[in-house]
Amino acid sequence: MATVINVSAGNEAVLGLGDSASNASIAAAFTDGLIVPYMQDVTINNSTGVFRWKTLDSTAESAATTPATNQLTLNVVVDSDAFFGVDVGSNDTVKDTGLFGASKAKTRVFFEIGFQGRDSASKLLKGSGFISGLAPTVNMDAPVWVTPVTIEVDGDLTEGAVA
Repeated sequence: MATVINVSAGNEAVLGLGDSASNASIAAAFTDGLIVPYMQDVTINNSTGVFRWKTLDSTAESAATTPATNQLTLNVVVDSDAFFGVDVGSNDTVKDTGLFGASKAKTRVFFEIGFQGRDSASKLLKGSGFISGLAPTVNMDAPVWVTPVTIEVDGDLTEGAVA
């Protein structure tokens, strides 16, 4: 039986974003892209569509699959560098402009989401898409800014391992 993936150590679930696949790497030597800090939760959605139809000669529906809709959703405590960018001319547009800038400019972001941290050979999913769904919220009961983040994946999710 396989081992359960436990992220309670706090450094296991990790999301790297960049303006190229290499900049989105979550490998330990990663320097160019943005590692999204303070994630509260992450959901990876791979939802295969289904087209259904009925015919007069059958008592049951027929179905055919359609292309999958892939999406990453997460909630993060807002970090000013991650949300607004570092704007210091790094080698990566996403790191420079942050989540807000990449969303506003409709920048294609590449991502790697690690299931077991940044150690070599740890499992991950990767792809590219567009950031949407930012909605920062603050109130007296939760006095830090928190925002949902959605990455609408353009194409497939690909399984891999940290290099």
